[in-house]
Amino acid sequence: MAKAARQAVTIHYRRLEDVTGAFGTQTFEDAVRKAMNHHFDGGKVADHWKRRAWLVPPSSEDTLLMNLSADGETYYFGDLTHYTKGYLQTLLAEEADTPSLAVEQQPPPKGKEFVHSMMYWLVTRNHLLMIQSRSLAAKQLEEYLTWLLKDRTTAIGPTGQVILQAKFDAAEVGGDLDDIKEIIVGGKAASAGIEDFSDAGAASRTIEKHQDLATRRPWGKRAWDVLRAAMNNEADVRELMESIPEGADLEVAVHIGYKAKKKISRAPMQHALRNLPEGEITAVGRNGKQSGKDIRLSHPASVLKVGNILDPGDVVRALREAHQFFVDNGKIET
Repeated sequence: MAKAARQAVTIHYRRLEDVTGAFGTQTFEDAVRKAMNHHFDGGKVADHWKRRAWLVPPSSEDTLLMNLSADGETYYFGDLTHYTKGYLQTLLAEEADTPSLAVEQQPPPKGKEFVHSMMYWLVTRNHLLMIQSRSLAAKQLEEYLTWLLKDRTTAIGPTGQVILQAKFDAAEVGGDLDDIKEIIVGGKAASAGIEDFSDAGAASRTIEKHQDLATRRPWGKRAWDVLRAAMNNEADVRELMESIPEGADLEVAVHIGYKAKKKISRAPMQHALRNLPEGEITAVGRNGKQSGKDIRLSHPASVLKVGNILDPGDVVRALREAHQFFVDNGKIET
């Protein structure tokens, strides 16, 4: 019997931050359930996918959709799917050994749409666990759930906003969070022979017509902006990038810290840095030791695949097990 295909994933933890009190006494889980049970003419939101489809402003070309959902009584599970109606899929036409291959564009079959990306999440009380995709992450989930809970339905008050607060993992710091001396954002920015970051992606933008919802540019591209600000000279930045020795990597990092005699809360940092891409936040602890990986709370898992996508049932299992692991190890409260 063939072994079932699995995929290694990282499960990220977030907690609802209700800064305006728009959720009242209800939990995040309660609010999602209330929104899905909201009645329009024709039935509940949960029973009509079109009522959950959000045309993302300002262009309204792209759609974010909570396609899958499951009420587990002690949790609520969902996905987030991104597609563009009528989007043309770009293909390479394989031919004999020629100098180049033809680039073609193919419309979706009638009655179907090409999916750009999918992510999965599960909320239990005020805790949220998620498996991000390359282009969908906490930021897009915040925006979509704010629309669903506040604008599409009235599950929360009109001043509400879904803010998914990250939590720094003290174990990665090697002590208490109060021992953090510096937060470091960044890492490898470029390698020898890499293309000009200022123009990276320009060619692909001439092909792709859908809006880039990710706003998760690789650190290399954003590092170019950091160097511009620090060096204040475009020519010098370009010269630096082009002069990377063969076999070497250029490291660019931003160090954020406080110099104070009294203890300072790390909560503002956790809030401000919550939506940076995975792997970009490390820290320096009391003894000057730098953490080896991203310090935002996460958990590794292995999930069954169906073709090229994750099996939703096994995703639920993995998300629930991650939540229980965090509880059992004292990383979060119940």
